[in-house]
Amino acid sequence: MAGSPGSRVSIARRLLWGHVGFVYAFMYLPVAVIALFSFNASKIVAFPLQGFTFDWYVKVLGDGRILGGLGITFLVAIPTAILATVLGAMAALALTRSTLKHPIAFAGLLFLPFLVPKVILAVAQLIVLSELGITKGITTVVLGQTLIILPFTTLIVASVLVRLDPRLEEAGADLGADSSQIFRRILFPLMKNGLTAAFFIAFVLSSSEYVVTSFISGRSQPLSILVASDFRFDLSPSLDALAVLMVVANLTIVAAGELIRYRARYNSARPAD
Repeated sequence: MAGSPGSRVSIARRLLWGHVGFVYAFMYLPVAVIALFSFNASKIVAFPLQGFTFDWYVKVLGDGRILGGLGITFLVAIPTAILATVLGAMAALALTRSTLKHPIAFAGLLFLPFLVPKVILAVAQLIVLSELGITKGITTVVLGQTLIILPFTTLIVASVLVRLDPRLEEAGADLGADSSQIFRRILFPLMKNGLTAAFFIAFVLSSSEYVVTSFISGRSQPLSILVASDFRFDLSPSLDALAVLMVVANLTIVAAGELIRYRARYNSARPAD
């Protein structure tokens, strides 16, 4: 005899939550294992654990090579995030606020890096750099990463723009404001949350990018390249500690972006004194 509708709904809900739990476990259990071994007193990454120690974190924070790679990562990620955010905002405005003759073609070209494998993009960029005689370095990494991060920032800013009431811009135009004044006094203040989110997402994506960076970085190697190189030759708990620090840093950056966005939304919602 078939169960009641309420019992079937309860079973379906349990299966759904079980599926969600499995997905989250599949995603985050490896990170938890890495974090666990980063505190293991033994150099061998294997069970059973031999004790608790912070020595691997001390070793990583005192490694000049790692700190140098971290500095290059910031030298790449910050300008990449700024450039990708600015270009993404311009592309989002073109898609949502202008009368393009061929908007679908423009969007297709813009989001092409979503469809092309990164290896192909990296090889193409390497060929172009070689033909132009440009030396590989930090500048080439910034330009290469901006190309693949631009679709993300465009989508983030465009998702904010499509929710804005166009009557606000029409009201500004009716009051005599030109296009630049409408942007500065209406659009830009309303876009700030999206721009902030796009910047932090671009920063995180840039700091963790490996495929394109490995082809066009040259001797200026960010932290992602150094970590991948070390993992091929030595699976040490110090690398686990470094991975944990990178995860914590990325989570902190994303949390800071969300905090800024929340405070901006809270301040805009407060009644004027």
